[in-house]
Amino acid sequence: MDAAPHGDVTTDVEPAATPLFVLGGHRGGTTLLQRLLNSYDDVTLWGEHEGVLTQIADAYFRGLESASLFRDVRAPGASDPRTDWQAWMSGVDAADWEATFRRLVTNIFPVASGARHWGFKEIRYGTTAEDRAIELLARLFPHARVAFIVRNPFNMLASAHSRPEGPRALADVVRICGRIAQRFRTFADWHRSRRLESYWIVYEDLARAEGDVHRLVAALGHTLGPAQQAVIAAEGGGRGSSFRDAEVNERWRRLPAAWLAVARHALGPTATRLGYPLPMVSPFWRLAAPVLWRRGGGGAIADGRWPATSPSA
Repeated sequence: MDAAPHGDVTTDVEPAATPLFVLGGHRGGTTLLQRLLNSYDDVTLWGEHEGVLTQIADAYFRGLESASLFRDVRAPGASDPRTDWQAWMSGVDAADWEATFRRLVTNIFPVASGARHWGFKEIRYGTTAEDRAIELLARLFPHARVAFIVRNPFNMLASAHSRPEGPRALADVVRICGRIAQRFRTFADWHRSRRLESYWIVYEDLARAEGDVHRLVAALGHTLGPAQQAVIAAEGGGRGSSFRDAEVNERWRRLPAAWLAVARHALGPTATRLGYPLPMVSPFWRLAAPVLWRRGGGGAIADGRWPATSPSA
């Protein structure tokens, strides 16, 4: 944790504690936002957790949407095995099922004693159309606050490439671009649906202490004070930071020409919808990009689910 000690943690969320979730992508600014929020003494935001809520969501919805699971709910000992058919006998109803999964999530991410806001940050949700983790959070915590953080997708790819564990082959680039596009479409859908109290944080704005982060911290009862400004200022010297020099918003120039062409081909609609300029690519590489995309395992690029205007509008 980056803030002052929060005290002991408890596995039961206190009545006044409001869920707070930071969702973004790899090299997209989630850690900066997490550290900033954790600089408030009444916030507990845990880190990444391998995206395990995707599998938990699968289990939750499989049970909740079952036609049989809650058909024969009985109290313990209320069934006579000599006469009753017990194959689908259950000891929990739908409300119990939901409460059990809510306790599971709050036990995985315990709230610190005295904290008014608790939650986590994660970069693995929304990367496939089948992932229902965000839907799980909306169902279990309808009063949660969710901060969706986005960044120039070409710079995200370039930043990932600069890391030892980053992409090294064309297939890696295709996979990462596909995930970025799907993730940001998912975020936009949820943000505009208003099913959650959500905030649209733009990384480049956050690095300048601007944008929707002010609305977010105001909802938490705070402002961006000296402690938070210090967190933002320290970003340039932090571990793996992308803000070490003035070329932060042109990291994409460091990508190999073929990779940049593929990224523009795959992420162009995403970047345009988010208001980011497209990087310059030569006519040759623009013609080659669709071929390289397919060679790397890429499929059809669909943009139909994007809203007509920017999600922040």
